[in-house]
Amino acid sequence: MNEMNLTKLKTKLHDSEQQYRSLFRYSTNAIFMLDRCGQFTEVNPAAIRLTGFSETELLSMEIFDILGEEQRSSIDLFMREAIKGEVASFQIELKNRQQDKIVASMTVMPHYADGRVEGVTGIVQDVTEHLQAKEKIRRMANEDGLTGLPNRRYVAEQLEQLILKEEKLTVMFIDLDRFKFVNDTLGHFFGDKALKELAVRLRDVLFPPNILARMGGDEFVVILPGQAEPDDIRQIAKQLLARIRQPLLINGYEFTLTGSIGISLFPEHGKNGEGLIKAADVAMFRAKTKSSDSYQFYESDMRYYFYERFYVENDLRRALDKGEFSLYFQPKFDVHTRTICGEEVLVRWQHPEEGFIPPEKFIAIAEETGLIVPIGKWILKEACHQKKSWIDRGYPPITMSVNLSLRQFLQKDIVETVEEVLAESKLPPHLLEIEVTESVTIDFERTLEVLRQLRTLGIKISLDDFGTGYSSLQYVAQMPIQELKIDQSFVRNLGKGKNSEAVIAMIINLAHFLKISVIAEGVESEEQLAYLREQGCDSVQGYLHSRPLSVEEYQSFLAGEKGSFS
Repeated sequence: MNEMNLTKLKTKLHDSEQQYRSLFRYSTNAIFMLDRCGQFTEVNPAAIRLTGFSETELLSMEIFDILGEEQRSSIDLFMREAIKGEVASFQIELKNRQQDKIVASMTVMPHYADGRVEGVTGIVQDVTEHLQAKEKIRRMANEDGLTGLPNRRYVAEQLEQLILKEEKLTVMFIDLDRFKFVNDTLGHFFGDKALKELAVRLRDVLFPPNILARMGGDEFVVILPGQAEPDDIRQIAKQLLARIRQPLLINGYEFTLTGSIGISLFPEHGKNGEGLIKAADVAMFRAKTKSSDSYQFYESDMRYYFYERFYVENDLRRALDKGEFSLYFQPKFDVHTRTICGEEVLVRWQHPEEGFIPPEKFIAIAEETGLIVPIGKWILKEACHQKKSWIDRGYPPITMSVNLSLRQFLQKDIVETVEEVLAESKLPPHLLEIEVTESVTIDFERTLEVLRQLRTLGIKISLDDFGTGYSSLQYVAQMPIQELKIDQSFVRNLGKGKNSEAVIAMIINLAHFLKISVIAEGVESEEQLAYLREQGCDSVQGYLHSRPLSVEEYQSFLAGEKGSFS
């Protein structure tokens, strides 16, 4: 080789060395040079930044010094392969100077010198943030943003996997009763805080492998994998309902929610996840219609109920415009004189094809859909006009009671609506009594203001279904009410050893102490009447005296054509 060619070769080698040194020095990936025993022999600036150790410190250390114990056998194996001339890439955890864990992608390859393997070169890329971002995306796809619980997508995936294993499992569908009213009255901020608190409570009831997820809104799903005994399932449902029922205290507001739970089983009630959730959903609606704060297992006849409910809702939307509703009146009687002292307005639906549809089949649906607002306004308007016509014809000027549902009561213009109806019908306000349930105490300050405004109009206020809710007794003492109505469930259980006697006596004594009159509904026997009279109840209504009557029947009743009760 002549001198010129030798010079060119030396220049090429020098340039290659410079390029290698530049790549080594300025690479964004950490590069470690290791001898055959794993001792650092050379490190680049990126390696110093990654580990937090200085160059001097690293050159006095081995690769094993920045690894966890569980990582040592893996790196030892890959180094041996590299020394044999192999190249390997793998993921590993490193520790920096602060003992923080770093997830790294590492490639090891043989390092040659003078034609033999002197050691190993390791190229390391920090993928911690990348993996964290991937995990965040995965979590976001499967996690509810508000509560941190698994979401609908996660539920579908888990059910699919469990069903593929052909294991028995239980699905619970949980819906909060009247939750929409929390959002409507207190706002979404309170609603969101309530959901987060309830998510924590429900999660405390369940343990792995059981799954709690939020499906959206106020709906939750529980998955219980494996064979579970019916009694165990019932016990879990009761515990979940009890946790929901505990009073919530948010920003100084105390209120109580209840829940309804539907339960389905695999494989009995569905062959796939969607079918199981739908079955549990249907069972939940059945539980809700029976009573709030209850659970219900799916039964085969409920599928019909689901479709029936769908058609009822559709027909209900047209019933008001088609004039299918009519008013009924149930008279109230003085306990001591057994003479009529008032009446309650009720509504009935005469479907053109299905015939008479009882209130228990459509009132709850009207509440859920919001149709109760226009229906309720129609009832109030028609009743006031009818009452005024009777007064004009000389019928007894007794008080007429009209129920206001919680959703109606929450309307911002409810006081104006009542005032307009009274003005239009010209009915004297003292002849109108508005019945509300304990649920209106959900926003107590607003409730007090609305009730006071109604009282200012001259209207009487009655608290319906007293004793079945969770309102504090101090609320009752502060509310401007003139009457408490004892719920018929207590009357029905008189003499059956279910403490109804004690509850009724307590309600009557409390009301009279507050100078509030008491009426009992659902009175059907002389024995019930006798007990109520003995306890000092003021008035009653029920089939013992009269069933609900149509306008024509009640008019005849008032006129004495059907005789009077004596």
